[in-house]
Amino acid sequence: MKAVEFLTVEERQKLLAGTGTQEQEQRKTSMPALLAEMEALDIAGRPEFFNKKVLPEFAYINPVNRDVAITAVAKLLKPCGVTLQAIRQMVKLSMPEDAGAEDAGGDGRKSQADVLIELAEAATLFHDDLGEPFAVVDVGGHGEVWPVKSKFFRRWLVGRFYATTGKAPNSDAISQAMGVVEAKACFDGPEHKLHLRVAEHGGAFWYDLADDQWRAVRITPDGWEVVDRPPVLFRRYKNTAPQVEPRRAKGGLPRLLDFVNLGSEENRVLLLVYAVTCLVPGIPHVIPPFHGEKGAAKSTSLRVLRRAVDPAHRELLTMPKEQNELALMLAHNYMPAFDNLDGLQSWQSDMLCCASTGGGISKRELYTDEDEVILSFLRCPTLNGINLVVSRPDLLDRSLLFGLDRINQADRRGEAEFWQAFEEARPGIVAGMFDALAGAMKIYPALKLSGLPRMADFCRWGTAVAEALGIGGQVFLDAYLRNIGKANEEAISANPVAAAVTSLMAERSLWRGTAAELLGELEKVAVDEKISTRARSWPQAANALTRRLRQIKSNLLDAGIAYSIARDSSNKSFIVIRKDSEKTSGISGISETQAGQGFQARRYSGDISGDVKTSGKPPGPEVYGGKYSGGTGDTGDIFPTLSEDEKNNFNAKSAGGDLNGVDDVPF
Repeated sequence: MKAVEFLTVEERQKLLAGTGTQEQEQRKTSMPALLAEMEALDIAGRPEFFNKKVLPEFAYINPVNRDVAITAVAKLLKPCGVTLQAIRQMVKLSMPEDAGAEDAGGDGRKSQADVLIELAEAATLFHDDLGEPFAVVDVGGHGEVWPVKSKFFRRWLVGRFYATTGKAPNSDAISQAMGVVEAKACFDGPEHKLHLRVAEHGGAFWYDLADDQWRAVRITPDGWEVVDRPPVLFRRYKNTAPQVEPRRAKGGLPRLLDFVNLGSEENRVLLLVYAVTCLVPGIPHVIPPFHGEKGAAKSTSLRVLRRAVDPAHRELLTMPKEQNELALMLAHNYMPAFDNLDGLQSWQSDMLCCASTGGGISKRELYTDEDEVILSFLRCPTLNGINLVVSRPDLLDRSLLFGLDRINQADRRGEAEFWQAFEEARPGIVAGMFDALAGAMKIYPALKLSGLPRMADFCRWGTAVAEALGIGGQVFLDAYLRNIGKANEEAISANPVAAAVTSLMAERSLWRGTAAELLGELEKVAVDEKISTRARSWPQAANALTRRLRQIKSNLLDAGIAYSIARDSSNKSFIVIRKDSEKTSGISGISETQAGQGFQARRYSGDISGDVKTSGKPPGPEVYGGKYSGGTGDTGDIFPTLSEDEKNNFNAKSAGGDLNGVDDVPF
């Protein structure tokens, strides 16, 4: 059997010259006939026929038909031991220098890859802060942001090629073009930071409505407006769902409380403030773990919050058991809602802490040795479970605890009725959140607090939001500090060492001894108080005890217990534990069970300075109960920072029902 050999340059030119006088259309139509003739030959004669008759014709057919013909030839030459890859190489080497360089109209000037690259230039190419290529493409008169490597961008480019040429590009041309487009985005395009749901730009906060028109809401101290073409680039993922069109309505943000099962007034204040602070970009966000018995509407509460802040196609998520999966959920959801948890592993708790205050992970990219994928996030995760699933001190420090009671049968509503009512109220709730945030932005620059707790940004912004809502900054601070006290109690009770230390110091103000002596004392206390010493967090040796004490140091301090490690004259180390009676004494406005936070309350009391007037009045139904006091147009003191003229202007417009325009924002 004669082997298939490559044509020499002389042979190729001779064959091309011999067929050069034929018309192009005749060549195109002759390929099927040549293949049929080749198929009729015996196997031994096919290689020579391919070399002399079929191979020269590839220079005169378009790339799509060329691929089809190569596939057909490969089937005919397969019995000869010739592979598809070898045939492609032979065709490539036998082509004239300008062969295959045909444009969309087939005039022999541009390849499909070149046409695709030119079409891609209609998009704005750039790369993000991690160096990944992106494009802003025009779809229906608005710009959309998509990764260059995404299926959407690929489909958009292929669609433009077909609309321009009436033909489909082959896979090789697409791959070549995509490689060039990625390079242009990474090396020639500018760098832009991408945002998920919220952003800060040009002295304003921006909120992505995630609708089909890619609009966003611009929020400033003067009010808010919907912008058709925002200057901020938002990233959207598959789970990102559109927000409703915000529209001011009577009741506004306080209507949110009609759909969340909160019994205490303090929790109602904290929930309203928390919802608004979720819209503040670039700050650490507290994590609200909802807990309560079955039938307390824990899952419904998370769904309500998610629809108000970060609508999603899949609202409730299951906590994954693998680190990379959890990181992906946090990166792709602004308010990931983890439902029906029974507990948290230590790595899950640590990653939620990163999501609260900002963090991320780096992992190796698939099928590579050195390339890595970085997932970063600063999110507003929410949790729920029958029991309080947060137990580690570092996560409790970032938590805002909400306990829910079982709903009475008489108060229950059907699922369809409940969500219909919520969807009717949602446009007003969302608009109310924007109103409150705009008011808080006006208050925030002049607001000064001292003695801030760990989540200082939430505390300060929360005070500004409470003032804007008319609740009063001091009311919010008192409620938040008591909630911190509850979280600290949970941290101590969940940690066996902390629980044993507090029991040890219950009847004394000073203890001194070595680490071994302290471990012995704590083991005796554990027996008396029924504290398990088999827990993994219980130290089995004296040197491990000091590490455990460092982990709970801040919680013990908040409970009024301080410890220190010193050395005596013989250089022997010992531990000194002291109890501060002032920190555990009763403080006005804070219960005895949360007295460990009293020192913080004293620092805050009356210490809101600047041009902001702190009302300090307790929240009433006229502010956040879903109803305003007085008759039509009477907003009470919901805008305490407004001038009388601004209030009168707002009341007049409210009475006339003219509250839908952007210019009607009263602050």
